[in-house]
Amino acid sequence: MAKSTWNWILHWSLIGPQKKDQDNMLPDELTIQRLGLRVFTCLILLLSGNFVFAGTAVVGNSQRYSATERNNARLVVKDDTGTLHVVYYDNGIIHSFSNDGTGTWSFPLRITDIGRNPAIAIGNDDALQLVYKRGGTTAYDIVHRSYDGTWSEETIVYNSPQVAVSRPALAVDSSGDLHCVWQRSGYGATPNSEIWYCKRTAGSWGTAINVSSTYGSSEYPTLALGADDNVHVFWKDSGENISNPKMVLYRKFTVGPGWDAGYTNVSNTLGNDSSATMDPCAVVDSQNDMHLVWKDYQPGNREIFYKKCTGGVWDLTPLNLSGTAEASDRPTIGVDDDDNLTVAWAEKTDGIHYEVLFREYSSTAGVWSTATNISGTVGSDSRFPNIPAATGQGIICIWTEGEGSPYDVVCWFEDTISAVDNQAIPGSSVQARLLSNHPNPFNPVTTISFELPTDAMVSLNVYDADGGLIKTLVAGWRPAGVQRATWLGDDDKGRAMGSGVYFLCLTTDGTRDVRKMLLLR
Repeated sequence: MAKSTWNWILHWSLIGPQKKDQDNMLPDELTIQRLGLRVFTCLILLLSGNFVFAGTAVVGNSQRYSATERNNARLVVKDDTGTLHVVYYDNGIIHSFSNDGTGTWSFPLRITDIGRNPAIAIGNDDALQLVYKRGGTTAYDIVHRSYDGTWSEETIVYNSPQVAVSRPALAVDSSGDLHCVWQRSGYGATPNSEIWYCKRTAGSWGTAINVSSTYGSSEYPTLALGADDNVHVFWKDSGENISNPKMVLYRKFTVGPGWDAGYTNVSNTLGNDSSATMDPCAVVDSQNDMHLVWKDYQPGNREIFYKKCTGGVWDLTPLNLSGTAEASDRPTIGVDDDDNLTVAWAEKTDGIHYEVLFREYSSTAGVWSTATNISGTVGSDSRFPNIPAATGQGIICIWTEGEGSPYDVVCWFEDTISAVDNQAIPGSSVQARLLSNHPNPFNPVTTISFELPTDAMVSLNVYDADGGLIKTLVAGWRPAGVQRATWLGDDDKGRAMGSGVYFLCLTTDGTRDVRKMLLLR
C-alpha cells in the first residue's frame, strides 16, 4: 500500500485499577496507583513521511486545585538531554522529572514543606534554577535554589520584612545570569502593589528595584529574554489610579542603555471598563520578536488575545485566539526551534467545567491552527495550563486536573517520528550507537543494527510507550563493529504485540542509546 494512502489511528489506555478494586485498596496503595497512572493516546498519521505521537501522563497529585496555579511563571522546562522538569504547588514545592519522553515520571520530591509560587528556568549548563516565595499565604522572602542532581540550600533573592511578596518569575540569559521579577504588596504611604526586579551575576543577587513605578496596583508579572539578552517585563496594572480599568503594561531593559524611562500600555484597554485584563505571558523568538498573550474582557466576554512586536513596534490590533461565547482563562505561550508558536488556555467548553485548549502558529505558513481540546475530561475541571517558554521540537503542556482532592498534575505531549529514518532521543550516547532499523514502519519483522567501538557487554531491549520491558534481543558479550538483531514484533513469551510506537534501548558500559520505531499491523 502506498504511503500516501495510509491513515492509521491507534488509541489505547493504561488506566490502573478499576473502581471495584480501588474500593478495597488502602489509602497509601491508592495513592501509589494514582502516581503510577499513565493514559496514552497514540495518533499516527502517515503524512509526508511523518507520524504524530501524542499522549498524557500523570506527573503527581496535590491537595490544591491550583497545583500549577499560574501561567506567567514557567513550571516546566526541558534540558539539553531531553529530560523534562516540572515543579508544582502542594502546600509546599514539588519537583518531578521524566527522561523518557514524558511517559514515566520520577516519584515526586518535596523540596520544601512551606512555600508557594514556584518558577523554574534552565541555563546553558543544564542546571535547573528555581525561585519561590518562602512561607504560606503571607510571605516576606523570595528565595532561590539550583539543581544539578541535588538541590542546593536556599539563598535570599529579596527580603521584605512585614511586606508580603508573591508570584516570582525567572529567566536565564546567555551568560548564565538569572533575572527575577515578583509582586510586592503595598504598605503605608505606598498602598498599591508593585513589580520588583533583581539580577544574579557571578553567584550573587544584586539590589532589587521597582520596575512598575505607577500609582496604580501592579500584579501578575512575567518576563522573557531574547537572544540579545534584553529583558522584557509585563504585568497587569491599573495605571495612575487604582480605580482605573486594568491593562497590560510593558517595560524593557536593553543591554547597555538600561531600563526604558517609562512603561507601555500594550493591551490598549484603558477606558473600556475592563476589570479582567490580566494574566500576561510572553516569549521572544530567534529573531528577537516578542509574542504576548493575555486574558481580556474587551468583547464583553473573557477571551484570549495575542499581539506581536516586530522591531520594537507592536501590532495595532490584537488577535482574539479563543473567540467563543464561553469564558477563557489563563493563557500560556511557548516557541519552538523553528519559531512556531503554541498557545494554551483553560476554557469553559460546556459552561461549567474547564478544558485545556491550544492553537499553533506556523512561522512558515503564517497561519494559526484551529483550537484543539487536549484535556478531553468531560465533567472534570482542567485548569492552569503551563507551557515551557522554549518547547524544542515537541509540544509540552501541564495542567491541574480534577474535581476534588487530591488533584492530578497532568502532562500532555506531542512529538513527531520520521517514517523513513529513526530519530535518536536527546541524551543518547554516541559511544555505542543504534543505527537504522529496517523496515520502519514494519510488520511484523524488523532488523536492528548497532555499532560498538570496542568489545563490550551489550543489552538490547524493546520497551513499550509506558516504559515496560517487552523483549530482550541481546544480552551478552559482543565484538567491536556493526552488529545486527531481529525483532519479530513479539514479547519475551512469544506473544504478538499490537500496533504502536516502541523504543529500542542499547546499553553498554554504562552508556545508553534510545530510538523509536513503529509497528503497524
